[in-house]
Amino acid sequence: MKNLIIAAHPDDEILGCGGLIAKQKKCGIDSYVVILTDGAKGRYSPRQAAALRKNALEANKKVGTKKVFFEDFPNQKFDTIALSDIIGCIEKYISRLDADSLYTHHAADLNKDHRIVYEASITAARPIPGQKIKRLFTYNVASTTEWNSMEKEDLFIPNIFLDIAGEIGVKTAAMSRYESEARPYPHPRSPEAIKAYANYWGISAGIKYAEPFRLIREVRK
Repeated sequence: MKNLIIAAHPDDEILGCGGLIAKQKKCGIDSYVVILTDGAKGRYSPRQAAALRKNALEANKKVGTKKVFFEDFPNQKFDTIALSDIIGCIEKYISRLDADSLYTHHAADLNKDHRIVYEASITAARPIPGQKIKRLFTYNVASTTEWNSMEKEDLFIPNIFLDIAGEIGVKTAAMSRYESEARPYPHPRSPEAIKAYANYWGISAGIKYAEPFRLIREVRK
C-alpha cells in the first residue's frame, strides 16, 4: 500500500494529511507528496520562495514523508492553464510511484487552485481498466475548506476519521516549520487552532483527536 498526496501549495499536505502520513509510517505505509506550485509567486520574493521549499522539505521530513516532489505550475493561476496539463502531471506520478491510495483537495474549497486540483485528481484517478488508484479521498485544509460558502453543497462532510491522538504533536510541529505560512492564534493555521480542529473532528467521532477525510471511491477485491 502506498499513499499519493496531491497538494496545490506547500503546507496543504501537512494541514490535510500530516497526521495520516505520520501514523501510517508507523505501520510501514509510505506516503509520497506532490506539491504542484511553489506557493510563492505573486506573494513572495525568489529568496522567500526558496525558503518555502526548504520549509516544505523540513515539514515533510518531520512527519515521515517518503519523498516530496515539486512541480512548477503557476501559483494562484491554475485557471489560466489547460486542465489536461495538470491531469497529465498527476497521471505521471500515479504511474511512476505505483500508488494505490490518492488524497486530494475538497471539491468546494474557497481556494480556486484547490478546486481545480480536485477536478484534475479525480480525472487522473478515473476508474478505467488498469487504474492503479483503488482508494480516492479528499482532505480538509484549515483556512480554505471551511472558509467557503456554508451552503450544503459546498460543505466538507467527512466519512472517515483517523485517530491521530499519537500524532497531533508531530503534525503541529511540522506545520511550525512553515515559517511564512503558520500564523498566531486564532488563525486556523496556528498550532492551537490545528489542535482545536483535530479535537473537533475527534469529538465528532468519539475520540480525542482526528484527521477527517471523505472517501470518494474505493475498489475492493
